[in-house]
Parts: sequence; C-alpha cells; structure tokens
Amino acid sequence: MGHLPKAGITLTSLFSLQNKPMSKKRIVVVEDDMIIMELHKHYVENLGHEVVGAFTCGTDVLDFFRENTADLVLMDIRLENREDGIETVKSLQEITTVPVVYISGNTDDSNLERAVGTNFKGFLSKPLAVDDLNNIIESVTELSDSIWYAQRIQRSIIPDRSKWSKYFDHPVFINRPKDVITGDFCSLYKRSDNGDFIGAVGDCTGHGIPAALLSVLSYQVVYSASRRHTDVRKLLYHVNKGMLKALSNGASQVKIHDALELIVFHLDPSENKIYITGSKMQWVHYNAAKNTFQFHSMRGPTLGQTIPPPDQLPLQVIEYLKGDFFYFFSDGIKDQFGGFNNRKMMKKGLLALLQKIQRVPAERRNIEIEIALRKWQGSAVQTDDMLLLGFDPSTYQSKKISAVHHQVKSTNSHEEKSRMAEA
Repeated sequence: MGHLPKAGITLTSLFSLQNKPMSKKRIVVVEDDMIIMELHKHYVENLGHEVVGAFTCGTDVLDFFRENTADLVLMDIRLENREDGIETVKSLQEITTVPVVYISGNTDDSNLERAVGTNFKGFLSKPLAVDDLNNIIESVTELSDSIWYAQRIQRSIIPDRSKWSKYFDHPVFINRPKDVITGDFCSLYKRSDNGDFIGAVGDCTGHGIPAALLSVLSYQVVYSASRRHTDVRKLLYHVNKGMLKALSNGASQVKIHDALELIVFHLDPSENKIYITGSKMQWVHYNAAKNTFQFHSMRGPTLGQTIPPPDQLPLQVIEYLKGDFFYFFSDGIKDQFGGFNNRKMMKKGLLALLQKIQRVPAERRNIEIEIALRKWQGSAVQTDDMLLLGFDPSTYQSKKISAVHHQVKSTNSHEEKSRMAEA
C-alpha cells in the first residue's frame, strides 16, 4: 500500500479551497450539425450563460483548450470528418480537467460504456430538453485549480479499483463524487503476519469540500487502526476514539457535529470467514449456494460521538463459499433519484439491479453496474457522493501474493550467492 500520506499536507491543501457562488458559466459547444449547434447555443445563452467556443470537429476543440479555459463542454459524439467525441474527450482530459456533458442522438449502451471511462458529468439525448440542460449546467461548480489539485491528492490516498484488483478477481468498484471531491472513501490493509485482510467503506457528513476534508482525516484514522486491530469491533471503537480526539482537538468539552458512517470487514482466508461490523451502513451478501441476496443494515449511532463498548457493537460472521459476493456501499447509491418516475432507487431497486448483474460474467459486472446506474440517473442531478465496492472473498490473493514475494526473495538470494561464488 505504501507509506501513509502526512495529514498536514493533505488537510492543509484541501482546507485552502473556497466554494464560489453560482454565476454565469463559460461553455463550449461541440456539434457537427450547424443548425443544431445554433439551437444549443441559443439554449445556453437564454439560460444566462456564455458560449465561449463553438466547434464542429474535435481537433479545433483541443486547439482551443491549449490556449483557453471554460467551465463546461457540451460534446456531440459523432463529429465532423468522422471524428469521435468520446475519443476527443480522452485527448482533452490530457490537457484540462473541464467537465464534459455528452449530447447525442445515439444513446445505446455501447456509447455509454465507452463514455464511462471519461468520467463525464452527464449524458443527454437529442432532441435536447432545456430543463435537462439547465439542471446539468447548474450542477457544475465553478472550480479553481486548488479543487482539481485536491482531487488529485484525494485520489492518490484512497484506493481505486486497480488496488482492489491486486487482491480480488474482477472486483466491482465505483467511486463517483457528486462534485469533484468526495466524502466517501474506502481503506484496505493486508496483514503481513498471516495474510488476513482488513477493509472499510466510509461515508462522511455531506459532500463537497467539508466532506472531503473529513474523508481524508477518517481514512487516516481507519488505516492506522487497521494496522493495530484485527477484531473489527475493537477497530471500530478505536476509530471512533480517534475521530473524537481529532475533531475536538483535545478539548473534550467541544461538541462534535461532524459524523462518519462506516463499515469494517476482516477477511480470514484460513477459515473462509468474513467478520463485519459498522455504524449506520448497509451491505448486501449474495449467497451462491442458495442463489439469494440478503440486505443487511448496521444500526447504532454515527461515529464522532459516544458509542457502546466493543462487545456491545454489532457483529456479523459469515462463512463464505466460492462464488459468494459482498457489496458495501454509501447511501448515495440507493438514494439517487431516477427511473421513469424520478424516485429514489432504494433497497428494492438496488437489489433488483444486483440480481440482474449477477447473471453477467464477472469481468463485465463493474462496467454493467456503472452503465445501469448512469441509465437510472438519466438527466437527473446526482444526489450525493457514490461509492460501491463488491468482491468475491474466495478469490482473495493473499497466498498467491505471498508466494510471489517468497519466490522473488529466493531468486534474489540465489543470485547473490552465485555472484559471491564467482567472486
């Protein structure tokens, strides 16, 4: 995992950010049809915003952003000279971090799947509805370079899908902030003594800059406690103590208003067991043998206030089998508005989605869940930060990783002995 980043650097960098009030946005329109381009420009200007560039091909867009900036790009997918809007955005993101909204008459899953990799802000269909466009534009926060830098800091700290993939085959990992930076986080720690695995998923109060500040602090407290405790209830208890201490700055009389919802799990591959505890978090277990999904809720107070002693905290112990799958998630997933009636997904909707996805090959589940969530949301504004982690614990790679390390060590030792003999 590497060294834990210093709290002073990360928190100071995030704390310097300022949230600016909503105002006129500077928008670039990219559309190969000149009539539709003029229509979209008209919509943007009538909503009180400024069109700072209008282009029919991707090359001109890239040239523009090498010298200029904007708050948002409205990008068609099929451009002039057979250029592709999604490929243009991939190149654009090497130049700038400007948010992108795709507007296309072709909204099939293949385009949506390609677009997911570009971390877009929205995907609207033609003919464009002005209300949908207005909602998207108003959801775009004016972003300073400091906020984008804060995003890079946060991403360097919090494990991404590639980190989880080192330990589990085809994990599901979706981390989508409501804004640029998020209050959701996850943590992983592999014990070197016995190969056991400690993981966590957290959801901090609110979203945006305040929640991001809290997520960085929470991550470091959770990671530190994971190194010292294997008993998940003791770990949760000591995380709460660490949060109370950090947030009160040593003053025990200071009342804490910030909160953390957290779930912690301990994977013991020697016994094929997973130990789970948490506070105000929910999770789902797919039982492969019974082909059933079970929805679990961890009750109790949020962290950041007095909680019961470890032996009174909730605990679930499950002996898992090959093919079992566990999903841990923040409430931004099931609280997202969408669908035909623009309602929250809720428990029922999430379980229906996971049941459908379970029939998909393991290597496709991550992208299929991402597409399903995007399609559910549609043109609705994202409600909250989203984080979803899923994995099959029977695929845990502790022994394989240890064997590789042992093999490398043995090879290095053999090579050293050979060099000494030759000398």
